[in-house]
Amino acid sequence: GGGAIAACCGAAGAARGAMAARSTDGKKGFEAHEPTLTEEIGKLDGVRVEMLALVDDDARAYETVSVAYGLPRGDEEEKDVRRAAIQEALGVALGPPLRACRAAVAGLEVLESLRHHVNPSLASDVAVAAYALGAAARAGWVNVLVNLSGLKDSSQAEGVREEGVKLLKRAAELESAVGSAIEADLA
Repeated sequence: GGGAIAACCGAAGAARGAMAARSTDGKKGFEAHEPTLTEEIGKLDGVRVEMLALVDDDARAYETVSVAYGLPRGDEEEKDVRRAAIQEALGVALGPPLRACRAAVAGLEVLESLRHHVNPSLASDVAVAAYALGAAARAGWVNVLVNLSGLKDSSQAEGVREEGVKLLKRAAELESAVGSAIEADLA
């Protein structure tokens, strides 16, 4: 599903950021940055691993939704079972893309710091990483929204919606701050 694509984008962004840090770490002239680079590599590797796990989690959740919608609906009892299964599946299915949004923001926060520590010749890689993580947040969010649209539990939906709006705002701020700063430096 689309949540898996969001997570793939996030994994690629985190990997690109970690590559820029690894390519700087241990290089002459960047010795003072080594402790920070090591920490940032670890955080970005964590985001990458989480995003890759979310690819599979989203695929499983999508399958659950598909199965629920395919349940029989001949009589009222079957319709009730089907409706309950759909609601449960939608609640589960919004989880992986929402977690992708969270992980994207975590990765973007690392990149905000990383841009000050990498070799300037690798700055474009940090910008690309930020754009990929920003795309992951946006793509994850639209997949949360599609599941929310069918969810009948308004209290659960409202809590997710509030969190998502905050995550998207933060992701946009970070993506812009990192990407714009790097573009300005390169111009």
